[in-house]
Amino acid sequence: MKILASIIIISITTFVSSKLLRKYENNHYQVIEKLDEIEIRKYKDLLYTSYTPKNKQDRNNSFRNVADFIFGNNNKNEEISMTTPVVIKSYNNNEMAFIMPEEYTLENIPKPNNNNLNTYIEKGSIKACISYSGYTNKNIENKKTKKLTEILKKYNIEHNNDFELLVYNSPWDVINRKNEIVVSIKYEAESDNYKNIYLGSGCFWCTEAIFENVIGVYNVYSGYTGGEIDNPNYELISTGETNHAEVCKISYDPNIINLENLLEIFFFSHDPTTLNRQGYDIGKQYRSIILFNNSIEEKIISNYINNINAEYFNNKIVTEVKEINKFFLAENYHQDYYKNNRNEQYCRVIIDKKLEDIKKSLSKYYR
Repeated sequence: MKILASIIIISITTFVSSKLLRKYENNHYQVIEKLDEIEIRKYKDLLYTSYTPKNKQDRNNSFRNVADFIFGNNNKNEEISMTTPVVIKSYNNNEMAFIMPEEYTLENIPKPNNNNLNTYIEKGSIKACISYSGYTNKNIENKKTKKLTEILKKYNIEHNNDFELLVYNSPWDVINRKNEIVVSIKYEAESDNYKNIYLGSGCFWCTEAIFENVIGVYNVYSGYTGGEIDNPNYELISTGETNHAEVCKISYDPNIINLENLLEIFFFSHDPTTLNRQGYDIGKQYRSIILFNNSIEEKIISNYINNINAEYFNNKIVTEVKEINKFFLAENYHQDYYKNNRNEQYCRVIIDKKLEDIKKSLSKYYR
């Protein structure tokens, strides 16, 4: 974290002078669980107005640019109550984001006169947080980030490397009441309401994109399973020699969508009759595969395949069905790949077409 609370203090001191800054905290999140020194939080959708510095020298201007908008430099000449914390997104060129009060939406919030400001909604997500009080600086932030990372690793929770610094009270108080380091995580709260199934239908980028917007699906994780070695990586499994398959762990609510529904989406969103390939993706890692948790699921899957094999696939289904042993989470850049890389050629040429087709034929399952 390269922007320190002291920079924020200097910025507001030079800019605000006699202005009185109103502040309050919205209830932005719900604590799901506490693990050692960290909290697992479920955040609401948040409306931000932010400034992204053009370069290192421009960082000192971040606060004054957004504060100018809040104090009335907007198309309505309206003063906006500023909430705390101030969010500094180090992963995005130290973007400084201010959370807008809950009464505002994208439609009714005043428009900044400053074209360098950005107003947008950040969708709700699950984040891990470590808190600390008092003055903050780069060394302290690095230590807290390291500690947060260690605890997440201890509990086998993957993070997205999008670390943020949240500063409460500062720059109003010389000594901050509270600071936080937060990061987005792949997290599934323990609950009897959710079940997991493991599906491989070729490249996991496609499988993830197919299932992540299905009604009743809580989360989708890309990873590897079915092979002979532990802790494989993408480079290794891509040789096809480890016998791993690219699969997605799909967490779903059986009260909303059942296993048979997921199997319908699975079988009609790829070709289960081609051995060790999907289109141009060729190799054992791209095989059609289902991994079940217990004998009940195994029977459901077997019955479903028997019913559709003759009717729809001319008895040519080659999908491998086996019990799950170990699932290894894929590297961070594979998670939410389609969401984050919509303009990549593979997404535009392959995934876009698959999504369009499956959402047409099975629209009842999609948001």
